[in-house]
Amino acid sequence: MTLTVRDLSVSYSGLSAVDQVSLEVADGEIVALVGESGCGKTSLARALLGLLPAAAEVTGSALLGETELAGRADWGGVRGKRIAIVPQGAMSGLSPVHRIGAQLAEMITLHGGAAAPDALLDRVGLSPSMLRSYPHELSGGQRQRVAIALTLAGAPDLLVADEPTTGLDAITQRQVLELLASLQISMLVVSHDLAGLMPYADKVAVMYAGRLAEIRPTATVRRENVHPYTAGLLTATPAADRAVPWGSIPGSAPTLARMPEGCRFAPRCPLAVPRCREETPALRPYGEALVACHRYTEPDQPIYPVVPRAQGTSATQVARLTGVRHLYRSRARKVEALRGVDLDIAAGEIVGLVGESGSGKSTLARIILGLIRPTAGRVEISGQHLTATRGKGLRKLQHRIGFVHQDPYDALHPGMRVASIVAEPLVVAGVPRAARAERVISALAAAGLPDDLLPRFPGQLSGGQRQRVSIARALVCDPVLLIADEATSMLDVSTRAGIATTLRSVATDRGLAVLFVTHDLGEAVQSCDRIVVLRAGVVVEHGASAELCRAPEHPYTAELLQAAHY
Repeated sequence: MTLTVRDLSVSYSGLSAVDQVSLEVADGEIVALVGESGCGKTSLARALLGLLPAAAEVTGSALLGETELAGRADWGGVRGKRIAIVPQGAMSGLSPVHRIGAQLAEMITLHGGAAAPDALLDRVGLSPSMLRSYPHELSGGQRQRVAIALTLAGAPDLLVADEPTTGLDAITQRQVLELLASLQISMLVVSHDLAGLMPYADKVAVMYAGRLAEIRPTATVRRENVHPYTAGLLTATPAADRAVPWGSIPGSAPTLARMPEGCRFAPRCPLAVPRCREETPALRPYGEALVACHRYTEPDQPIYPVVPRAQGTSATQVARLTGVRHLYRSRARKVEALRGVDLDIAAGEIVGLVGESGSGKSTLARIILGLIRPTAGRVEISGQHLTATRGKGLRKLQHRIGFVHQDPYDALHPGMRVASIVAEPLVVAGVPRAARAERVISALAAAGLPDDLLPRFPGQLSGGQRQRVSIARALVCDPVLLIADEATSMLDVSTRAGIATTLRSVATDRGLAVLFVTHDLGEAVQSCDRIVVLRAGVVVEHGASAELCRAPEHPYTAELLQAAHY
């Protein structure tokens, strides 16, 4: 069933989030709709499903076959049966108190589907034995497969997948995308990861600031000249190869209230000329593509800044872990999360801790932070035995360790201003009020933010700015060690490189030891000096980033590298 979108616009209180977008998803075709957060792609997807808030105004047309979706009032027999959505957060899309079988049966009854629950699980590659499982008993990848099975219950003609792989490790991401591609259903996949979708999508539609910048077959993306923004998204995707530089798009996307004149990408574009800032480019055909760029046919290629790498590290050891083991016990079972982990981090060095979900990465980070006492082993911070320290001594030592949380949207109190958020560790540490302001401004500058953000609330900041505020908060007590736990996994590819650049800057300028916890081996290869690969609580391989990506010794490392190649 073909989806035909013509001049679709979505506005909130007169501000345009989607501006006259036209695209087509042919029968059985997979179209990737890509762009940064705030570009309008989610508003477009929700407009197709009638999930926008009541205050949103929708104009234009979106025909699924002969059924009009845009501005529709009655969704009976359409949503779930003709068009369905695969939500972004697999866990939030599932009921935590009902078994998987009951949820599938409910969806089949609701949409009048004919398939049995076990047949739906089989279609997404899961065992029928999982029908009696609760969501919390499944891995992230398994939960996402269940979410896909739920959308298939009504046998829809079109699937809209909203960031279906966000938060999943590289191997699981590839498995989920391969599953979606195997379903042979018309599909619109909404994502910020252009490179990750290229092997599976038939066509890509690149969106920026509410408008389409480019539409083209994926087969032509790498062999032909592309829009400067498309090129920026590609260079901002970290390759698991040190010979390929990791670039970043400077600046950030405009807000709805401050859309620039002319080409909306012009303020960030390396190729922009005065005409770009004055005249809006039309989406015109060039070969097999449609491109909105005044300079598209010119030979100049955009050059973006790249993430810097270390020129050498100190011999001073800041963190040393020896034989760390940890056992989680419950009435039903015992789980050995860590099995004798050894790890060293020197001053000014960034060490990547890489592994899939459940490998023990977060447990190890919590042990280093002193939040969990290991079952066995020793943790030293600047020569002090953390695992043997208690009470005030432990809290004093913890102040020397900074922590950057995974989700910048949940890590900051929405009712506190940036100044109070960054100063909070100083308050806890008992630093006098008179000495706080200067340290807050210094930490904010080190994180790459201006001090005019101090009076703002988190809701007034972008995702990248929020994560930089988290970094500033982690730096304000002058730590010797910084732990970044999946600090970029919730961010756009264009923002990740900027955060990695900031981490390199603070490691170099402050002589800070950094443990960068991630499931993205490509990101670790690009931004870390050394990499430690963790699997099922065991270090299976470690070494210099350049050597490890060039010649991996363990099959699991090779599998991670393969999953990171596009």
